[in-house]
Amino acid sequence: MRMNLQRGTRTLTSTLALAAAGCLVAGSLSAAPLDRLVSDFQPGEVSTSTPAMPGGAGGTVVYQKAVTVPDALDVLYITFSAAADAHNGSALLMNATVAPGTGPHPETLCQPLASLVPDGGNTVTGWYNLLKLPQPPLSSSNRCMIGGLVGDGGGGTADCHDNTIYFSCCARLITPDTTATVRIRLANLPGGDANTSFYEKSTIYVDGVSDPNGHQCTTHGVP
Repeated sequence: MRMNLQRGTRTLTSTLALAAAGCLVAGSLSAAPLDRLVSDFQPGEVSTSTPAMPGGAGGTVVYQKAVTVPDALDVLYITFSAAADAHNGSALLMNATVAPGTGPHPETLCQPLASLVPDGGNTVTGWYNLLKLPQPPLSSSNRCMIGGLVGDGGGGTADCHDNTIYFSCCARLITPDTTATVRIRLANLPGGDANTSFYEKSTIYVDGVSDPNGHQCTTHGVP
């Protein structure tokens, strides 16, 4: 009797294990894998004082690459990360666009930037506001003072260095093409004069996915 119970237990355990494995396989097969198309880095410091303009205009192109896109891919994902700072309490803004082919084709802002609306603060449409440090009064001791300079690098009372910035976005490829040009822009708000945005030690990834049913890079409201 004890032997029969042990056999039954083994059979049930094996059946459950196989079922669980089948669920894992089914789950992995149902999700389309990402295809990493670009893995780049920029070792030096990049900066601009050019202001951001509504609709993603303005700024300075700090990254541009023609990406080879396999025929099966319908959506591109762009991911950027770096260490950054900005002078005088100004804001550091960035965005990314995708254009089909390598010629002068129209650029499309990636999402959610293409759908972004003003928030009443320091954000203009078409831009991520990634860094804006508060500027304390000159009499305040909280000024990132190093070596007697106001700010880490003498860029005002809010020039606090090496802040982590990050953004990711997606873009649907409307027209099938073997290449797509990805551009990333950097801007400052309000820009001009001594208001400058900086970043360094950046990494840039571009991934693609096959999405024939249009499930990726879509609007999803708050429940």
